[in-house]
Amino acid sequence: MAGKILVVGSLHLDVIVHSSRLPKPDETLLGDNVSYRFGGKGGNQAVAAAKIDVQVFMAGRIGTDNFGKQIYDTLSNQNINLDGLKMVDEATGMSVALIGSDGIYCAVVVSGANQTIDLSEIAVPDDLTVLVLQNEINTDANFEIIKKVPKSTFIILNAAPALTPNKDFFERIDLLVVNQLEAKMLLNEEPSIFNNLDALRKLQNLGPKEVIITMGADGYTGISKNGEIFSEPGIKVDVLSTHGAGDSFVGTLAAFICKGEPINIAAQYAQASSALHVKTPIDQREKILQADIENMFSLNQ
Repeated sequence: MAGKILVVGSLHLDVIVHSSRLPKPDETLLGDNVSYRFGGKGGNQAVAAAKIDVQVFMAGRIGTDNFGKQIYDTLSNQNINLDGLKMVDEATGMSVALIGSDGIYCAVVVSGANQTIDLSEIAVPDDLTVLVLQNEINTDANFEIIKKVPKSTFIILNAAPALTPNKDFFERIDLLVVNQLEAKMLLNEEPSIFNNLDALRKLQNLGPKEVIITMGADGYTGISKNGEIFSEPGIKVDVLSTHGAGDSFVGTLAAFICKGEPINIAAQYAQASSALHVKTPIDQREKILQADIENMFSLNQ
């Protein structure tokens, strides 16, 4: 099995509410149905990476409540090393996601136990290839973990949610992955003047060696460490739900980088994974395999 990935990040139980559309401010809608799903950016990205032939390690915190037990049961059924997972006497992190009939969603996250991560308790695997981070845990924890990994480790930051960039932290990041909204927030730019190519260069100037901006159904664009621009349009599929699509992209991207693929090729595999994710019913997504992702990749070459 090629390479090792450590994901340090959030674990949530997502409460997913479906309705005909998203409510407007001050509006109450009657929902169609509700479901409870494993989530959190860290957890979702670890599960996505574990579909690929790499070794995945997950470090995070969950509570001893029923939500925490459900998360533990889900992770235990994945090809993920859970030595870095700990139960604490706090409420398990959770989110409430609202999904309209067009598949568009919004969410509110409550971090709970995720904010109790103690980096002194997290062991870094020997010969770690890739470290994956997000912004749903304490930012100090992210800053500390990058000091513990070998200099040879490739560090991916999915800066979601977008927070004020720290240059010392960003300069250690090999690859920054954000969507367009997060890019605008990091750069403090108005939507009317936003330009993807300019944004890539400005984000790279913040410190990361490489940057990818995802654009949902419109694909993605990126800049390599030598300044080359790469991009792909979106893969056209019938969308059932975009919930978790970004995490599927990041997890798969990390896995194929871990396998030695260059960033532009790894991103194409990641996009194939996201396309499969959004077109697959939520309760069937765990059945998506590496072979399915590779097939979708091949079909779009």
